[in-house]
Amino acid sequence: MAPAAERRGYHDTATNTAPVQPYVDRLRAAEVLIFVFPVWNFGFPAILKGYFDRVFLPGVSFRLEDGLVAPNLTHIRTLAAVTSYGATPLRAFMAGNPPRKMFTRVLRFVIRPDRLRYLALYDMNRATAANRTAFLARVGAEMDRL
Repeated sequence: MAPAAERRGYHDTATNTAPVQPYVDRLRAAEVLIFVFPVWNFGFPAILKGYFDRVFLPGVSFRLEDGLVAPNLTHIRTLAAVTSYGATPLRAFMAGNPPRKMFTRVLRFVIRPDRLRYLALYDMNRATAANRTAFLARVGAEMDRL
C-alpha cells in the first residue's frame, strides 16, 4: 500500500491489518507480552517503534467509541519490559523516560494487564559484572513469578 493510501485506510478496521496480519493474529492470541530491548537516546530501537506504529492499530490495540479511545487488548493478563539504559535513573527521569511512560501509561491503558513489570538496568555504561548479574537474577525471579 502506498503511504497516502495507507494513511487513508488507517481507521478502516476491516482492511488496516492486512499488511501485518500475522503480527496482529499473534497479538490477539497472546495472554502475556514481554518486550526485551535496549533504550537508545531515550527511545525505542526503530524496529520496536515500527512494530508499535504498524501493529497497534485501531481495531487491534484500541477502538474508538463515540470518538474516544477504548482499550482493546484486555485479554492480555501480563505485560513486562526488560531493558537497559546507558543513562542513570536521574538522567532518564530528567529526559521524561519515554519508554517507561509508554509501558506504564499507554500500553497499560490499551491492555489493562493484571500484572505489569518494567525492569530496567540503568547506567549500563558503568555497570559492573556484579550489577549485571544482580539484574539478571532480578529478571529471572520476576519471570518466574509471571
